[in-house]
Amino acid sequence: MTDKTPTLVTLYAYASGEPKRAAEFRWSETDGVTVTVVDPEWGVVGKQFYDEGVLWREQARRVRPSEGPDFMHALLSRTSMSYFGMVDESDGPAV
Repeated sequence: MTDKTPTLVTLYAYASGEPKRAAEFRWSETDGVTVTVVDPEWGVVGKQFYDEGVLWREQARRVRPSEGPDFMHALLSRTSMSYFGMVDESDGPAV
């Protein structure tokens, strides 16, 4: 993969009007992928992605956190979520 690997991908919930930070996925070479649930109500979706993997449609496969960079890219490929969105905040918060 030639793209730079995201080091911080944030899951936002949009159902309540203002974007709400729900969960954060971090990647580093030493720690791999970690998830932090920021909002207990909306962050369960992020925990589910971490536990079950993320469907990467372009590659037609489920990607697990153990795959590090691929998992982080797969998170950002999630475009069809009604009430949620993934944002690459590797260079700082977008919202």
